[in-house]
This record gives sequence, structure tokens and C-alpha cells, in this order.
Amino acid sequence: MSTWEKVAQCESGGNWSINTGNGYYGGLQFAESTWLAYHGDIYAQYPHQATEKQQILIAEAVLRSAGPGQWGCSARAGLTNDHIDPYPAPGPVPAAGNTVHLVDLTPDGGLHNTEGNYSAGGWSGWSDMGTSGIKQVTSASTGSINRIFAIGSDNHVYEKDGNYGTGQWSGWFQPESSPTVTAISASSFGNTVHLTAIGTDGQLYNSDGAYPNGGWNGWTGHGGANLKRVASASTADNVNHVFAIDSSNRLQEIDANYAAGSWGSWGVAAGGFTGQDVTASAFGGTVHLDAIGMDGNLYNTEGNYDSWSWSGWSNMGGTNLKRVASATSSLTDVNHIFAINGNNRLVEIDADYNTGSWNTWAEPAGGADSIGVTAAFTN
Repeated sequence: MSTWEKVAQCESGGNWSINTGNGYYGGLQFAESTWLAYHGDIYAQYPHQATEKQQILIAEAVLRSAGPGQWGCSARAGLTNDHIDPYPAPGPVPAAGNTVHLVDLTPDGGLHNTEGNYSAGGWSGWSDMGTSGIKQVTSASTGSINRIFAIGSDNHVYEKDGNYGTGQWSGWFQPESSPTVTAISASSFGNTVHLTAIGTDGQLYNSDGAYPNGGWNGWTGHGGANLKRVASASTADNVNHVFAIDSSNRLQEIDANYAAGSWGSWGVAAGGFTGQDVTASAFGGTVHLDAIGMDGNLYNTEGNYDSWSWSGWSNMGGTNLKRVASATSSLTDVNHIFAINGNNRLVEIDADYNTGSWNTWAEPAGGADSIGVTAAFTN
């Protein structure tokens, strides 16, 4: 019997649909106010109307925030705030160096992940990551760990880590208290993750996480006005290049030079572009910048930060694209671009910078109905 089942056995006799009229509902005897405060209404208006799994997922959120003392039976059941995910996704399969970790956001706010081995030419199949109410997702890797960041239903940032060295997943947790945000992007340099976010005030915020023991340095504001989308990529000189789309659909850039410990100022990115969404990945001193134009097509340009020059925008097609993400393998300099089209289908196109060639659009991993996507390689 699981710990939560022991709590339920003590609280309600193990009856997950109980409603005795005492003001507490379901197997874990939630008050309605608590259930609603932790967004249980994404499943059902009252706890006893939700499934056992859904009640446990909300209970996990209460446990992380308020501790086991919220249940009188916690000590007897052995309930502790251990941060263990009660519904973990299948453990990560040890990854070859040319394997992309792909996570998609489904229309119901769930997340699924799959692995694409480009050396062997196969995908692992989709696994449910046990979430709901997610609004956006991004990811970045440090060593063999793929760190996934998501905006929850409360507009705060949550993290889940997949360790492809040990084959283990963490549970979901808040890396630190975040402002309320509408968009996020993560990039990494060594063992540090640079997390950028657009606040609900339309400005850019940033926090840096030094893994495994350095912690986060807190959120700082970096201006911008009425920003909507954000992407970022770190080049080999430890400069994080942040790209954002403002309310006029103009693409803007601001750079954080971590070698010098300074931020630049906002300016027009890549010679100017208007679009709906943007993604960036880096190889050495070059950023591969891809954006969805107002016509729904994908456009691409290359930024060489060694010479501070851009290649100019090229139309790479696509049909009614809405969201885009990308990841470049550090081994091959092939940029894998994933987009959501007008039918909410996940599609991919790849740019091989060794041969100077692009392939054609196709559905990766068997395809999926999605509203968002993120991709990353681990070392």
C-alpha cells in the first residue's frame, strides 16, 4: 500500500469518492477551499468527484507547499515531504551523444516526452509525465541531466529533471520562488542554467541556477516592453543571447555576458524581423535563429558572434506554424527544429551545417497533437 493510500485509509477508510457532508471530501479529506486554492478544479469542482490519481496529484502540491501536517493521519501513515514523484514517467534511457530529448505540451495541459536517436534513426515512443494545467515548457541540459521547466496553472515556474546517466527522474518542484510569468526560456553553459522569463507585466526577468550545489541567484528585471515570446542560446564565450517578440511582433535582442558579469541593452535582432514565435540554439560562436513569420512559415538566419554578422533571413516553408523550438547537437552541428502547425501537429525540419543542406518537413516520433514543445541534447 502506498503512503497516500495509507493516509486515505486513515482519513476516509480508503473511500476516494466519499462525501459525508462534514465539509471535507474524497479519500484525503480536502476542504473545498484547499482544493480550489491548489487548482483542483482543473479536474473536478469537488475532490470526491476526481479520480484517486488526481486527488493525489493535488495532495502532492499541498504537501510541497504546506507540509505533511495538513493531514492529521500523516505521522501514522509515515507521510513526509520527500519530493518523490508518486507517478513518475518511465526512467530515462541512457542516451547516445546524438539523442534529442523532446517534450511536448498537449492541448489538455499535459506533458509527454520521447527520445530521438539520430545516429540509430529511431524514437523511443511517448511517455506521459504526469502533469496537467501546464501553460508552457522549456528545457536545458547540464551534463547528463535534462532539466525541464514549465509554467504551471498558477503562472509560477516548476522544474523536473531527467538524469540520463542514472536513469532516474525527480518529482516536480519549484527551483525557487518565481514572479508570475507568461513565457520562459532556458539555456545552459556548463553546469549553469540561465532561465529567462517574461513577467505578467511584459518585462524580461532572469535567474541563474548553478548545479549541483550552487543554487539560484534570484530573479532580476531587465526591462523590455510588452514582450510576448522569448528564446535564448549561450555561445562558447559564455554569452547568453536572449531574443524576444514584443507586442508589435518585432524581434528584439539583449545579451548577458557572464564572462564580464554584465548585461547589454535592448536592440533590434538580426537586422529586423516581425513574427509570432522564435527559437535559438548555439554551436560554438554561432546562433541558429529560427522564427515563425506572420505568414505562418519558418524563417532562419545565422548569427556569427565572432564576427558580429548575420546571414540574412531565409524562408524554410511550413504551413500555418504557431510555436517553434530547436536543439543543436554539440557533436554534429545539425539543428533540429520542431514546430506546431495549424492542425496542432508536431512537425520537424533539420538543418545540417556540415553539408549546408536542409531536409523536408515531417512528423517526428510518430507525430502528436501538441500546443507547445521543447528539445535539448545531453552530454
